Amino acid sequence: METFHYHVMRFMTGNRLTDRVSTKELLGTTTLTPSVPIIKSKVLKLFGHVKQSKAGLSKICLEGIVEGKRKQGRPHKRWCYNVYTWSQLNLNQLNLITKDRNQWKLYSHVSTQSGYTGESGI
Repeated sequence: METFHYHVMRFMTGNRLTDRVSTKELLGTTTLTPSVPIIKSKVLKLFGHVKQSKAGLSKICLEGIVEGKRKQGRPHKRWCYNVYTWSQLNLNQLNLITKDRNQWKLYSHVSTQSGYTGESGI
């Protein structure tokens, strides 16, 4: 996503990759807000909605375990793994925080001032 964001900024300013314009200069000349923190915030909010729901297909898919063996090689990345790394919490801590709506709202808010790191407000 960041690569596409930089590509759009280069297109807007008329620069090419061969021009060797740094990303800091591109961020200074354009007024685009970083898209990665916004995406992280939306994913964290969706995770909270799914965890707070009583029952449903989305909650079963998130928490369900499929029996059987996986294919050989590196396992596919799941979107809940991104939630774990972005929040820096394990599943038990996430379950406790998502039960309280106000606390999860504070935790899932990703500040656009944090730049491309997308760190949470807490």
